[in-house]
Amino acid sequence: MEQIEGLNEGAVERLLKSILDSAFNGIMTLKAVRNNEEIIDFEWQFVNDVAEEILGFDSKQLLDHKLLDVLPHNKTDGLFDSYKQVVESGELKTFEQHYSGNNTDKWYKIAVVKMGDGVTVTFQDVSDLKEAILEVEAREKKYQKLFEESIDAIFQADAKFRFLDVNSSLLELFRYNEEALLQLSLKDLILDPEEYAGFKKNLTNDKRLEEYELEMHDAEGNKKICIVNCVLLIDPESKEKSYIGVIRDMTKRRLADKELVQAEKLSMTGKIARTIAHEVRNPLTNLTLALEQLRDEVTEEIEDADLYFSIIKRNSERIGQLITDLLNSSKPKDLKLVKQSVNAVINQSIGLVRDRLNLQNMVLHEDLQEDLPDVALDADQMNIALLNLFINAIEAMKPDHGELHVSSSLDGDRVVVKVRDNGKGLSKEDMSKLFEPFFTGKTEGTGLGLTTVQNIVRSHKGNIQAESEVGKGTMFTISFSTE
Repeated sequence: MEQIEGLNEGAVERLLKSILDSAFNGIMTLKAVRNNEEIIDFEWQFVNDVAEEILGFDSKQLLDHKLLDVLPHNKTDGLFDSYKQVVESGELKTFEQHYSGNNTDKWYKIAVVKMGDGVTVTFQDVSDLKEAILEVEAREKKYQKLFEESIDAIFQADAKFRFLDVNSSLLELFRYNEEALLQLSLKDLILDPEEYAGFKKNLTNDKRLEEYELEMHDAEGNKKICIVNCVLLIDPESKEKSYIGVIRDMTKRRLADKELVQAEKLSMTGKIARTIAHEVRNPLTNLTLALEQLRDEVTEEIEDADLYFSIIKRNSERIGQLITDLLNSSKPKDLKLVKQSVNAVINQSIGLVRDRLNLQNMVLHEDLQEDLPDVALDADQMNIALLNLFINAIEAMKPDHGELHVSSSLDGDRVVVKVRDNGKGLSKEDMSKLFEPFFTGKTEGTGLGLTTVQNIVRSHKGNIQAESEVGKGTMFTISFSTE
């Protein structure tokens, strides 16, 4: 300190300049130039070597020269106004600026501090950092775009599976708006709590799950069969856990696979039925003819002869009718298609079971949407199909407690008919065999009714699905294209 005090003013300035010239950052001081107290420009008082390089001028071209004379673009770039604000307010100002001088094209972090009636300005080169940040931002924008525009439903959830972010495909899949869905968790979309518990346990243990199948539902309660891929993420700094997952709706594919299997079964049933018809009907016809001939030869004195003849004839006719029913249940229908109102056909079928509902003291709930587009139907065949569903529902419900719900609605380009009861319901095992020939839960019946229903619906190029829960009832959903 004593050595510095012993130096003259020129030596001190040279020492300070030497120190500042060795700095990594550009440093310069500017003095305000005023006109009637208004700052109209700045004049350079000091510039270190780094600042000279940044500005592209040596100190001789800058010192005692006005800022806007040398660098007029400082006015349009906003730098002049920033310097002016610091002088007038006395407050430190820092900001990032892309600076293009004669020899530079970089990003700088600029700090401006008031000094006397002027400012000291420090330039810190942050180009590499800025490029890294811009690269990260560009990558984030790319991934955000992929996230938002993906046809797959994608979500991010916290450690408790509460949704943090979702893309538009997921909102569309589950028919929620973003605000409503972000109030929910993944658990709220999974039908079976036990399935959710298994999903959570496996993901917790394995940290990732691939092709995990779950039954989920949308905002309107429609069931969806989904494949979920999910992975655990752990923030390296905060150690916070989150999950990112992709959900694919497999409902249509599973339905198509199921329908293909059912179609193959129906085709096989048809082949078996034709074989049985050929192999059984011929001997059955011979048996019937022989029975008639024997009846003519047996005298009336033989005790109980008529009784035995009656039993044989009745059971032969029953075998014949079973073969006919089996053939009819599996054979494609010859339809007389007419564009008509689905509701009119539903009401016609309901009229055929209304007395039975009243006798059993059961309640009928109708919710038929008006102004539905007409559908190409064979009314007689559809009456057979609906009548089968209504009778099955009535027989599954308890008298005085039964409630039959019948509805129609429009879903996109398809008219949907739903028949729901509150009967005994079916187990998952029975549901897997529901449309198979000869499967029945009744003590009496051939088990061909639902096979016939399915065949009629398919002949109309429609779809039929069933949902059931033991003790709560069964619902059949039929849909037809309006095109």
